[in-house]
Amino acid sequence: MQNILKELEAGSLDRPKRLKAAKKEGKKIIEYIGNFVPEEMIYAAGAEPYLMCRGGEPEPPDAVLEYMLRFMNPYARSLAGYHMLGLDPVTPVADLIVAQQLDCHIGRISEVMEYMELPIYKVGVPPDWKKDYTFDYYHKALLKLKDKLEKETGNEITEDKLLEEVKASNAINERLRKIDALRENTECPIGGTDFIKLNHYSFFNDTEYMVEALDKLIEKLETEEPKFAKGTPRILFAGHIVAVGDYVVPRLIEENGGFIAADFLDEGIRWYNWDVPVEGDIIKNIAETKFLVKTPVTLFQPAWRERVDYVMKLVEEKKIDAVVWYQLAFDEIYDMECTILAKNLGEAGIPFLKLESSYEYSREAMGPLRTRIESFIEAVKEAK
Repeated sequence: MQNILKELEAGSLDRPKRLKAAKKEGKKIIEYIGNFVPEEMIYAAGAEPYLMCRGGEPEPPDAVLEYMLRFMNPYARSLAGYHMLGLDPVTPVADLIVAQQLDCHIGRISEVMEYMELPIYKVGVPPDWKKDYTFDYYHKALLKLKDKLEKETGNEITEDKLLEEVKASNAINERLRKIDALRENTECPIGGTDFIKLNHYSFFNDTEYMVEALDKLIEKLETEEPKFAKGTPRILFAGHIVAVGDYVVPRLIEENGGFIAADFLDEGIRWYNWDVPVEGDIIKNIAETKFLVKTPVTLFQPAWRERVDYVMKLVEEKKIDAVVWYQLAFDEIYDMECTILAKNLGEAGIPFLKLESSYEYSREAMGPLRTRIESFIEAVKEAK
């Protein structure tokens, strides 16, 4: 199992090198920000996509402070910060950066990127998701994105090409669901930290290779020794985003006696529980799946009732012992939802821990963080 994970990690790290080689051969490199930007459309245009989703380090968020207020979450600030520090190998060669416009954090950092004369293209995602005209707006935004990609690449996005990419993406989702299903048994060979990393690897490895690697991994996991003992507290890990490289918190949970048996994150992982239908108008199917079918993201309002119900469903179906909520500093909407979720879980007798990160993982910060997580898991064990 570890060999496959290492190969996928190596493939992810090598992605910028492959992109630069592809650019020399005439391919367009298109970065994108957020799950509401369909990578399937970028592939179907004959371009190479690259998800901007790096985080977990304190220096990049601070690098942008001369251009904006501190009161934006560290993930959003990192998107420009890595580039400003010369640590982003892809942005300097990107032909286009497609950014979803759903919250003020990504919106402001998009403006900073525009000021830096980076090739930004914005895709509007209205948060008033229950109003009919907002879905129409998002659907039309994807149609405009199609036109933009075709103009940028000189290639037509045909229904057949898009269908092929959607099927490939669905195939990855299917295999991730099979691996996720293994976590229904606590004596599981793979933990939540590795599962989150698998999601990340799926964005940076070629689709066909990723499907083959996941098939091999599933076969290996069937005979792999359990990583967690029976009785280990089963944790639901929920919140905003685990960026690429920001693995400290999930790792500490599993190093200190917990097992991340389920996840509910808005960004940074694939929405693997929701496949795009392959019959009919494919772009409309993509829009409906992301905007209407999938459990709404926190920034869709009003959505707290639907989201709380979904969390309670996960708690019941996945036999969850406790919930760890992970949010970023200055994520005000997530902070509001955290209060509501904590109240509902408290009434149901489910232990709840809120953790907030500014990507400051110094030795001084790590001690208290580790202690909080360790104490929480010990309390959950005693209550079982």
